[in-house]
Amino acid sequence: MSIYFLCPDSNNPSGGIRKLYRHVDILNGAGFPAFILHQRSGFRCTWFTNDTRIAYIPAVIANRDQLASDYLVIPEVYDPNIVNITKGLKKIIFNQGCYNTFSGYSLNEFDLRTPYHHKEVLATLVVSEDSRRYLQYVFPELKIVRVHNGIDQSIFSYEPEKKKRQLAFMLHKTPEDVVQVINILKFRGALKDFHLAPIENRSETEVAAILKESAIFLSFATREGFSLPAAEAMACGCIVVGYHGMGGREYFKPEFSYPVPIGDVITFARTVEEVIGTYGASPEQLMERAERAASYIRDNYPLEREEQDIVGFWSSITSMKATETR
Repeated sequence: MSIYFLCPDSNNPSGGIRKLYRHVDILNGAGFPAFILHQRSGFRCTWFTNDTRIAYIPAVIANRDQLASDYLVIPEVYDPNIVNITKGLKKIIFNQGCYNTFSGYSLNEFDLRTPYHHKEVLATLVVSEDSRRYLQYVFPELKIVRVHNGIDQSIFSYEPEKKKRQLAFMLHKTPEDVVQVINILKFRGALKDFHLAPIENRSETEVAAILKESAIFLSFATREGFSLPAAEAMACGCIVVGYHGMGGREYFKPEFSYPVPIGDVITFARTVEEVIGTYGASPEQLMERAERAASYIRDNYPLEREEQDIVGFWSSITSMKATETR
């Protein structure tokens, strides 16, 4: 028995792909034979450090007769017909972005093709309560299991002595809103004492280094399954201002962050300006909130909880199938 995680051949930084690799590492550490499944022979992601076990589609398909006892994990980003490519193989859908669930679907009201109804799909994994609610509403009969994302404290941690007047943000998250908010602040003169640190195409360690030294992080995520960047920023002690991205509502709490209605760029800019003002007048007030945010992420999203969720799910699934075949 092997577990294959289908993964795009992309070396662009992506939290979702990094989590696929993480799941494979956890399963192998727990004694489950698991592999990332790439298309192109020899490919692996290099933007973060890993020695994850990799298999390649051509080689796996060549041994198709041996796949009957194996499992294929399919991310939500693939075409709805993906399950038909590997008939006879048990499948799990790993939905890290519920708002991408229907990408590639038609608007024909009679077209009901979807992997979520396929008899070979045993369950769907999600990474937030928001995603669970979304999919449970669409597919009430679906078996859905929540896995808590873990934030690696050895990489993303709060080191208050490194903080400086720096404002970080992801360039690729709703770029039209990024341009508006930054320019509103710029022309109001609100940024004169702050350095901007846009993040794009950076390695995991480079991102962590920027977040550790940034006092403020702007979240422009609008429709995310979990929104890892904001959680990682909180773990690094950033004051996070902006959009919770839907999936991030469970940790984007007003007690220690500054949520803004999605798309309301004026409120976004005004809130950032107020936070910058507070930072100048009473920095200890914001440092206390930053510590609370870092503690919340540390307590609720440890790697150990993620590992327990993943191993528990696969122990249940594999034992269930073993019982059915007796």
